[in-house]
Amino acid sequence: MDRAQAEDFLYHEARLLDAGRWRDWQKLFTDDAIYWVPANKADYDPTQHVSFIYDTMDLLNERLGRLESPVCYSQQPPSTTLHQIGNVIVEESGPDYAKISSNLALFEFRNNRQMRFYPLQTFPAHCQHHLQRTADGWKIKFKKVTLLNCDGEIFDLTFLL
Repeated sequence: MDRAQAEDFLYHEARLLDAGRWRDWQKLFTDDAIYWVPANKADYDPTQHVSFIYDTMDLLNERLGRLESPVCYSQQPPSTTLHQIGNVIVEESGPDYAKISSNLALFEFRNNRQMRFYPLQTFPAHCQHHLQRTADGWKIKFKKVTLLNCDGEIFDLTFLL
């Protein structure tokens, strides 16, 4: 995988998330994938320390079910997002495996009138994707999103990164 292919993959993933096509996004993952958003920058073991998200695909499926539910009050009104991907680097690549790092600037907007929620939030992050080639093309085996402010105050993470 070269950088242009990596960028195309990440841009496609971002478009799916921004369009709210969560089940199509979920199909980008292998069945045994991990989706991790740590609550610290120190790379603590997520099985021993708190994370914002540490999902297997079963847990991600449950998360998506909650987001799709009409009683998902944390997403009323629903967030709209804009993902900007940059600084894409293919760190390792083989015939069936690629390790990609990138930077993410995620903008989340929620049109609400409650002053306790910020209508526009920015979430800068560093991302790692470990991709595996399958019969259906490249799939995410591991995704880690390390928020720049992960050890600071974060008001709401009920949308997908």
